[in-house]
Amino acid sequence: MLAFVNKVDVVTAREYARNDGGRPVKRGTVTRAPYRREPYVRARIGVGADDTVDAKAISWDRNTVQLKWVDENGSMRTQWVPASDVRRITRDESAWRDPYDDYGFYYPDEQ
Repeated sequence: MLAFVNKVDVVTAREYARNDGGRPVKRGTVTRAPYRREPYVRARIGVGADDTVDAKAISWDRNTVQLKWVDENGSMRTQWVPASDVRRITRDESAWRDPYDDYGFYYPDEQ
């Protein structure tokens, strides 16, 4: 008989769901970027200066930004972070590039 192991840390998952993925409880109007045209950003996601990721900003409000990126294991991640920890970069500056991008949007002169 095969035994299946649940790879989800239930305690972490429960906390993550409870706090809405890191987004503060106070909510403002959320803006979402058009699909495949999200701006690329570099963001600090941890306490250390080296805890940064190149990601796409998929939604934001006045104080927080929801990021999407692929981690070192190849898993897609999303996380809300303070807007002060995020700065916009070009697609070419990003260490990670979304393969589903609308290339005409990012490179309009090449069409």
